[in-house]
Amino acid sequence: MKSQLKIANWLLELDSNQTQKFYAKGVDVCNCAYCSNFTASTGRMSSKFIALLAALGIDPKMPAELSEFPSNEEGLHTYLGFYHFTGTVIEGELTTSSTWKESNTLKLDNFTIGFSTELMFVPEDFPAPVLQLEFEVDLPWVLKPLDKTADNQ
Repeated sequence: MKSQLKIANWLLELDSNQTQKFYAKGVDVCNCAYCSNFTASTGRMSSKFIALLAALGIDPKMPAELSEFPSNEEGLHTYLGFYHFTGTVIEGELTTSSTWKESNTLKLDNFTIGFSTELMFVPEDFPAPVLQLEFEVDLPWVLKPLDKTADNQ
């Protein structure tokens, strides 16, 4: 069932039920140390970000793609990633990797998000139309200390 959701400057038309059904089937998720740390961090993530994912029908533990960058001065790891959901942008500026800026992104606590139609890694059976929720976040390491020599990335 389609609905509309207003998020900052965006107005989305979405079908969160279709998205939930897709994620309920299970999605292959990378299990390297960095991706496992992201998944283990979901219980500590911004409640605003988790609420947004829930409204879109997205399972926070099933990102379509993650990239991790070494820890910064505060010991946090920077993650760039995205999720897919069934929907379209009715109003608002889309985000692309080359146009990531303040006017087409939104800060939700420590997450910065944007919506894109430049889709990557969409499963063949994902219900159309597909939008990509892109994000950037700094997260602490919550797993046992990382043994870099045992990393299976």
